[in-house]
Amino acid sequence: MIFSRQNKKIKQAAYMLFTKIVSQARMPHFYSDWGVADTVDGRFDLIILHLALVVDRLESHEESKQVALLIRYLQEVLFDNMDMSLREMGVGDMSVGKKIKIMAEAYNGRLAAYAGATRSDDMAESFKPVLIKNIYRQQMPEQAILDHFTSYVVRQVKCLEKQTDEDFILTGLIFKEVR
Repeated sequence: MIFSRQNKKIKQAAYMLFTKIVSQARMPHFYSDWGVADTVDGRFDLIILHLALVVDRLESHEESKQVALLIRYLQEVLFDNMDMSLREMGVGDMSVGKKIKIMAEAYNGRLAAYAGATRSDDMAESFKPVLIKNIYRQQMPEQAILDHFTSYVVRQVKCLEKQTDEDFILTGLIFKEVR
């Protein structure tokens, strides 16, 4: 009984975190000022970026069973959401599984790329090629835009680093503003 209540609390936290991640990824500044494509792919890319930063932060600290469960539920919420979105866009039942598999591969690859950049000695420089590849799809943005976006990502990493595991489970997370 206690275990299922604890799971329910963590599952609710995962939904709350995912909602905040999506809200942050949909900030108009990314699309209007920083040139991220305002398409399904562009929105997916930004959701994955923010989710990967959160997952990397959670994994980088001593992992508890609660944190491991939170990460698992957060990823389940992501793919449940992607499944629902594909169906709403009219993707047929036979194709949804294939598309989810492609999204899962993209997620895992990006998770590794973002984690590598986060752990680099020069985080800002390490993020630049990763952002060009995964956010801008190999289309080089103006240098000033890339610098602003990279600075934003580094600020998010530092902001997430200051938050405790309990913050993520009990109160959600706080992102720095987009500017």
